[in-house]
Amino acid sequence: MTANNSETHPWHLHGHNFWVLGYGDGKFDKSKDPKGYNLVDPILKNTVPLHPYGWTALRFQADNPGVWFFHCHVDAHLFMGMGVVFEEGIEYVKKLPSSIMGCGGK
Repeated sequence: MTANNSETHPWHLHGHNFWVLGYGDGKFDKSKDPKGYNLVDPILKNTVPLHPYGWTALRFQADNPGVWFFHCHVDAHLFMGMGVVFEEGIEYVKKLPSSIMGCGGK
């Protein structure tokens, strides 16, 4: 995850906890930054701040089938699209009732 603006974004993952492997300032450098990851005893969380102009590296175990939301907890940012949906083990998730697909409309 990277933030290219001057605000801190509290990111939250539903359905899982995750390990925070590392974080830093500036643009993530895939050849350098992973060498500093904490793979021994990383902190376990479900919400983490993404600091201004920085990056955060996370790891989670996909062991809870469902449709899970990962999003910024600042409502205005969420409403502008700062979120993603993970479909995990979707073959195990039951089909949604057709009545909810149109928000109950006929």
